[in-house]
Amino acid sequence: MISIFVADLREFYPLIESAKKLPGCVVKNPVKGYWRIDAEREINFDRKTLGLRVALWNSALAGGFTGRIARYDRNQLRIVSES
Repeated sequence: MISIFVADLREFYPLIESAKKLPGCVVKNPVKGYWRIDAEREINFDRKTLGLRVALWNSALAGGFTGRIARYDRNQLRIVSES
């Protein structure tokens, strides 16, 4: 199981909206200022598709996560389940 905790800030809404459309992802409403994105096996995001600036992209995981980072570069984020 993967969980990503994303700050409830307008700047991160493209990430939240994208996750809502991903098959297998469940987005839970904010609790204590953080959205929670859950998935069983993996989550993939593309920075350019989301329209996020590099500084926001680099802080996308600042709220914490469970899982393993398989790729996190200038344009791609892929988190996979540890099991």
